[in-house]
Amino acid sequence: MPLDTKRINGPEISTSYWIHCKANTPKTFEERLSDSIGKDGKRKDGRLLHESRKYYAKVGVVSTAKGSAYIELGNTKVIVSVFDPREIPKQNKFSQLGELFCDFKFSPFASLVRKTPQTDARDRSMAMALASALNPSVCRHLFPNLQIDVFVNVLEDDGSALSVAITAAGLALGDACIPMFDIVTAATAGILGNRIIVDPTAEEEALCMDGYTEDNHGLVMLAKLSTLDQVPDILQYGNVNVEKLWETCKQLNTNCADLVPIVQQLLVSKVKTRLRELEVESDEESEPSKNKEGNNSSGEDK
Repeated sequence: MPLDTKRINGPEISTSYWIHCKANTPKTFEERLSDSIGKDGKRKDGRLLHESRKYYAKVGVVSTAKGSAYIELGNTKVIVSVFDPREIPKQNKFSQLGELFCDFKFSPFASLVRKTPQTDARDRSMAMALASALNPSVCRHLFPNLQIDVFVNVLEDDGSALSVAITAAGLALGDACIPMFDIVTAATAGILGNRIIVDPTAEEEALCMDGYTEDNHGLVMLAKLSTLDQVPDILQYGNVNVEKLWETCKQLNTNCADLVPIVQQLLVSKVKTRLRELEVESDEESEPSKNKEGNNSSGEDK
């Protein structure tokens, strides 16, 4: 494996001075819970348990791609690129339906723990969940024996990375003018006992996965096709009973519906911008032709 020459390697045997600091002493689960969720039911950033962070989204951010999208959800930052359909590599027989090739990667600096550039099991599972959520929304019968490449790069991971990537991928597919049945949106919630924590941060996700003292603990991700009222994918981690899972899915269904106007506004503004560009181009092309006609008429008069 190649060495990372950009990092300064310390001695093989050394002790960090941080272990002697009181602030670095490991906290118990109860202490971490009290730090994340106060007695008034509010989280560190002032949100209630059912409130989501604010979205910032933009399309057309990658000039070399057919379509692209960038989304910020708090400190979670994801960029998605979509490329033109191409022939399925190493395909021996004809495929009546097109395919989606999804690649999901975390940047080495995306989280506190530095990650190797190689694809691991987590990246592969995220890519499978992404493909499962996107396949029902794309009109794959219109490009047989072809595949569309969708590349996701998580620049910063502060929770809900998969749901943000699914929403960004739907935006990027729309920006690439790929035929789709509906807009796909996604949301994530953490479950900790009787609490349903919508749009959890990385710290809250760790709490939900480590909450073995609670009867219900884990994470739930739901993708939604709002116009068709269909759920293409649900992903659940941890130990959750059926009643709490159903209650969480109803809450996530509402959150996914709230994202639809944001996605629609972005795509409509993109179309309007493109139409203005076409009008300007047509006006520029018509001006030289008018000048030529004026010159010819003036020559005939002479």
